[in-house]
Amino acid sequence: MPGLRTRRLLSLGAIVISGVILLHLFSYRAPLKVDLRLDDTTSPHLPPYHPQQHQEQQREEQPPSAAQRPSVPEPIPDPENVLRLMEDRSIARQGGTRKPKEAPLPNDIPKPRTTLDPDTKYLGYLMYGGLTNQFIAFENAAFVALKLNRTLILPPFITTNHDKEVTNQRWSEFFDLDRFTSLSGIKTVEWHDIRPLSPEHVQIGNKQVRSHGRNNPWWPKLAENLTCHVTFGFGDSENIHTTERTFLRQFLLIPRYVRPPLPRRAAIESDEAMENEDEEYEDEVGEGGDLNDRTQNRTPSGDAASKKDNTKDDIFYLDQAVERFTGYRGQTVFLSHTYKLKDPHGPRSWKEVGQYMHFNAKVKDYALRIIRHRAPEFKETGKYIAMHLRRGDIWMKCRTKSAEQMMDCIPPLGHYAEMVDQARNTEGKRLPVLVTTDSESEEDFSTMARLGWRRLNHDLYTTERELGIFGPAMVDAAILADADFMVGTQVSTMTRIAARRQMTWHGHEPLYPRTTTSWTPEG
Repeated sequence: MPGLRTRRLLSLGAIVISGVILLHLFSYRAPLKVDLRLDDTTSPHLPPYHPQQHQEQQREEQPPSAAQRPSVPEPIPDPENVLRLMEDRSIARQGGTRKPKEAPLPNDIPKPRTTLDPDTKYLGYLMYGGLTNQFIAFENAAFVALKLNRTLILPPFITTNHDKEVTNQRWSEFFDLDRFTSLSGIKTVEWHDIRPLSPEHVQIGNKQVRSHGRNNPWWPKLAENLTCHVTFGFGDSENIHTTERTFLRQFLLIPRYVRPPLPRRAAIESDEAMENEDEEYEDEVGEGGDLNDRTQNRTPSGDAASKKDNTKDDIFYLDQAVERFTGYRGQTVFLSHTYKLKDPHGPRSWKEVGQYMHFNAKVKDYALRIIRHRAPEFKETGKYIAMHLRRGDIWMKCRTKSAEQMMDCIPPLGHYAEMVDQARNTEGKRLPVLVTTDSESEEDFSTMARLGWRRLNHDLYTTERELGIFGPAMVDAAILADADFMVGTQVSTMTRIAARRQMTWHGHEPLYPRTTTSWTPEG
């Protein structure tokens, strides 16, 4: 027993002595130093490791040395954002969620006001779909404004289901509006200027978007009525979409849909009926705000409109919109939809309007910086090939078609490579290829790298920080427009607009990968 007790005491003593030694060592250890000089490009510390960027560098050719590399902005981690991200992940692991912090609203918030020049007549419209569709909606609306000699109210670019942020951006952030007016003769104003919103209004509008129109008592108190003329059935037989609703909620606007004016001959024949309809219209719309001007030749929507067949009186063509509102005395014509307006006379909206909307200097300069960085040989040749490779949600338009038609919708990369070879043979030089794409396929990325194509990955740049959430798409569009050769995806509206810019601005014919049939999906 005494021997066992002695061994236990010795073991306990050894443990205590080891603990004292370890405590002593850690007490005198130099504290860990963290270099927060992340904006110091001369720092000898290694940059943060990005797995995706590392994989791309392994697949592609070696980049130029630091001394040769152009000064394109690189992403700089923000210590505060890193700490916030770690905290968010910790909360997520615990099964919780982080709610965005919002400043408390004051008790008395004045209503936002829409200010229009009383001596000016306007034409506005609701945008539709993604960025390129919003551009097409602008073209058609601007064409009608040109023919009616009205000032065009430009809604901002609005996020869609593809974008998770609640935001919008002015046209003037990307396009030269003064040059557009000078070339087209169409005067423009932006919603931000005629309906300025305070930070409190913006907060309320964004909350209305996030709540999908629910649980926001401030919003209906501050919102203003907006009279919209039903076009292509939107607001009547067709429901408006996410983009339109987001805009209306952000700018605190309540749409009141009314039928467009009847054709002039039908209006003359139905004066008595129009008087009765004006009374029904008053009941439907109410008092409203500045944009809710009640004028002649409007028929009601809602229950009153559903009692009769209005589809034959709707507007489906550009010329119909011009005819219906020629001589219209209301200060503001506001169309519920312009993207799908048809024109049997060809792309007049591009020829008379769209071609004059040029990118501003900020977008063009940034695009040039990207080109020089991804294609260093551009400095010598001054030329490049741009490719728009649509591979994402485009399959939704083709998923019910045959395998052969699907190949037309999403051609193999080998078909695009044939067009690259054709462009290089025409030029007689191995021009660099810059690829704009929505593909998320590692197989696609590997094939592009093997072919020597340079994919534009804006996650590796500060594009969004400098130009906003729509900046990457706008820079891609500018790069496509100014290329010496452009290879596009025929079923994509983004390619369609890029091709028109190519032909009109530079006289270049776009190149398309070969297909097996002549079928193209609608929309």
